[in-house]
Parts: sequence; C-alpha cells; structure tokens
Amino acid sequence: MIFNDEKINKTIKLKDGRRLGFTDLGDPNSKPIFHFHGFPGSRLESLLIANKVIDKGIRFLGVDRPGMGLSDFKKKRVLLDWPDDIIELADFLGFDKFSVEGISGGGPYAAVCAYKIPERLNACAFIGGLGPLNQTSEGVNKLLFFMVRRFFWLFRVYTYFQARTNIDLVKAEKNIKKYIPRLPEPDRMVLNEPKNLSLFLKETAEAFRQGSKGPAYEGKIYTNPWGFNLEDISPKLKVAIWHGELDINVPVSMGREMCKLIPNCTGNFLPNEGHYSIAFNHIEEIIDSITL
Repeated sequence: MIFNDEKINKTIKLKDGRRLGFTDLGDPNSKPIFHFHGFPGSRLESLLIANKVIDKGIRFLGVDRPGMGLSDFKKKRVLLDWPDDIIELADFLGFDKFSVEGISGGGPYAAVCAYKIPERLNACAFIGGLGPLNQTSEGVNKLLFFMVRRFFWLFRVYTYFQARTNIDLVKAEKNIKKYIPRLPEPDRMVLNEPKNLSLFLKETAEAFRQGSKGPAYEGKIYTNPWGFNLEDISPKLKVAIWHGELDINVPVSMGREMCKLIPNCTGNFLPNEGHYSIAFNHIEEIIDSITL
C-alpha cells in the first residue's frame, strides 16, 4: 500500500505553540496504536511496518519527537514531558484510550507513557527497547553514552556529521552497506531488501530535517535520570517486551532486566531474531499482544 503525503506529513499545533508531526495510517474507525521511533529516527519509521499493522485492523500513528522530522525543538525537555504531547495529540484525534509501542530508542518514550498516563492506555510494548541506563546498562554502547555524559560538545559534533551523512541518501547508503555485514543474519536479511533499505534511509534522513540539534538532545534524554522507576509502572497496565536474542544494538540482557522490573510484564525473547528483524518478522504477534 502506498500512502499519500496527507497521511504521512500531518501536524498539529500544541498548546505551547510547538508543532508536532505524525503519520496517521489505516482505518480512522479502527483501534489506535502510537508508534515511537528509534534513534535517530522519525515518524516515517512507521511506514516500514505499516501495511502489516493496518491489516490487523489498526489505526497506526508514528510521532516525531521534538527537533526531529516535523516536530519543533523544545528547550530543556525531559522524558516526563513526552506523555503531555501524546495526550494533546490523542485528544485532538478524539482518542479516549489507545496503545503505545516503542522500538529501540523509542522504548523510553513508551515506558514514560506507561508510567505517567496508564489510565489512557490499553497496553504498552517495547520492541528491542532501550532501558534506563542507570538500571540496565549491560552491553549498551558505553563509549557513546560516556561521550554524551562527559563531553556533550563532542556528541554534538558527532551528530552534526551524522546529519550531513544521513541527509545525503547516496552517501548514507554507502555507509550502511558497510555496516550491514557486521549484523546478525536476520538483520542483514531485512536491510538487504531494497524496499526496506530505501525506507530506512529516508526515515533516518528525516530525523535530521531540522539539523542535528534535536537528535543530539536525545542523547541527554537517554543518559539523564528518567524521573521514575520501571517498578512504579501500574501493575494494572499490560506490558509486553519483545526482544531478539541476537540483538547487538540493545542486548537482550537489557530486555530481560526490564521485564523483571516492570510489574505486569510478559517477556518474549526470540532466539533467532536481531534488532531490526524482530519487528519485521513478528509485528502481527506484537500487535496482538497490545490489542484488547
């Protein structure tokens, strides 16, 4: 299915004057699920799995985070601010209840919604999701996050060059094709598919539409204290963790630890899946796990 610009380039104006960008895909009368993209990423990431999700009878909405895609940058934002943006968007669209899921770097954003607005959620899922680094840091790229904590100026330089590379799709494709051979086989199979690779490059480039400031600030969100503990998520809320045991981006040990900490959590740890492949190969099951 091909989606037109009207569906993939939507915005609303929030109460504080900022724009929030999002995609709105599927039957307007079906059950809504918000998709929180990885890092760096954008609302366009939702297009990678949208057709399978929509076939499950879901209204699927990908949301740009501040400073990425079509969403305006927000100074001094913290993770706990995110649910307020989602509530404004949900109210604008007329959603009383909805589900959320976050892939990779979108995991913290799903978690904070589960903590702060459980009464608005049907369920929540983490798909290869990043956990709080003060609680579950084993195997994560410690050098990168050390740079964020101690030398943020250097991380800003890093994201500046990331932006320059990723907005040039030809250069970005050359770089990712050097990276793909280092991935486990299930991830290689996903990214070697031309259609998937093309969408992946475009949605990553969209993260840098406004430059590198927004993506750079994401690093602070991940490394700063989240402002809550996973143990404090409501036990009444259904949470599902889906994680590939071959994941080299966010190791499965992080997913297992998060599952222990979250009160009402079901863990799905798949031995033959990686960081990218788990969503492509199991999105129907994932959607079933958070659809009531």
